[in-house]
Amino acid sequence: MKTLFAILIFVGSQSFAQNTSIKDIATDEDTTISIKKGNNQVAEKIYEVLDGSNEIEGDPHVLQKTARDNWKKACEDWKKEIKDLNKDNQVLNLTCNAPVCQKDNSASVGSTVCQSHGIYKIKVKVTK
Repeated sequence: MKTLFAILIFVGSQSFAQNTSIKDIATDEDTTISIKKGNNQVAEKIYEVLDGSNEIEGDPHVLQKTARDNWKKACEDWKKEIKDLNKDNQVLNLTCNAPVCQKDNSASVGSTVCQSHGIYKIKVKVTK
């Protein structure tokens, strides 16, 4: 009876043993095999805050009001571009600041151009 009990314990312990074999995996291509045991630790997500700036300039126009409207459109386009490029992360601060409008001598005679110094601050995921 003791030998029967010992045989059952031995056979039972063998049925719970884990074996790993890579014979059935095709390796004709680049293959990466990873074996992990225990807690599956997920990579720690760390955030980095990036800030920067950009010059925002509207198209020149003879009328100052129209030049300011052109700057507003350029500002909205810039904000949209920053948000589109940052879909997965967070925009913390995004501002075009106040425009400065002045006569533009390089364009057509009497044109006014409005420009400002826009700033942004975004939070980006960095995995370590």
